[in-house]
Amino acid sequence: MIIVVEGSKSFDDYETFMRGMGVALSDLDDSGIIEVWSAGPYKINSFTAAFCNSSENYLKQKGYRVKFSKVTHQWVSDNIHSVNHFAYYSNPNERPSRLTAEAELANIDVAIYRY
Repeated sequence: MIIVVEGSKSFDDYETFMRGMGVALSDLDDSGIIEVWSAGPYKINSFTAAFCNSSENYLKQKGYRVKFSKVTHQWVSDNIHSVNHFAYYSNPNERPSRLTAEAELANIDVAIYRY
């Protein structure tokens, strides 16, 4: 399973982030591998790395290996059809990114979290 995480520069609510990641993990496949691609910005990359590190032992017990990667927007765009879930985090009244629109057009499960 491949999860892409992206957000706005002003997003900084870790609780909302954690709820969104819980939703992303609620529909795991049988591959045994969870790849989390973080497309930034810095705060989102930090949240994502912390989430992957803190949940790694729990997911290992459940039979899943977690792989975290920081990726560019172009790389996600080029590999958009490999993605299973796309999570975008922002504050209210901020527009979703271009990648969010691409994911929606590719019929990927897109979740937009605003607080």
